[in-house]
Amino acid sequence: MSDASQGEGQDQSSLSVPPPEPAPAPPPAPVPAPETSASGQVLPAGVSAVSPWMRLACYLVEGLLATITLGIGWLIWAAMTAGSGQTPAKRVLKQRVIDSGSLQPVGMGKMFWMRGLVAGVVGNIAIVFTLGIILLMPFWDKRNQNIWDKISSTYVVHDPNGAWATAA
Repeated sequence: MSDASQGEGQDQSSLSVPPPEPAPAPPPAPVPAPETSASGQVLPAGVSAVSPWMRLACYLVEGLLATITLGIGWLIWAAMTAGSGQTPAKRVLKQRVIDSGSLQPVGMGKMFWMRGLVAGVVGNIAIVFTLGIILLMPFWDKRNQNIWDKISSTYVVHDPNGAWATAA
């Protein structure tokens, strides 16, 4: 009997399955992708789209600065900052207007002609026809753009570190 039990034991050991290999280590956590433009270009580190609430704050600060400086000081300040894609309030709040294609700050020409004059006229007409609802457009637009941004192909970004300060 002992021979039979040994024979059975040998059969079971020769049929045993090797232990499973340990599971591979999980991949490292993904690093959040930097924000990109519609054209796929990457924004500089630290630069992100401005929230609708910060855009609203900028409008309020803009009005306050224009009132305090009696408009003339605001115009002079705006002329000095427009070439770097900023207005006085945008400079105070570290915001910048960039071109959606090149991701570079827009120059004075685009700030004045496209955003100020052309988009301003079209935007004001849209404001009248939508009873002001279009002013809230950054709250539902996926890129937080308003009608002025859409017409002039621009974005407003938060630039806390002055990524384009040397280019200005």
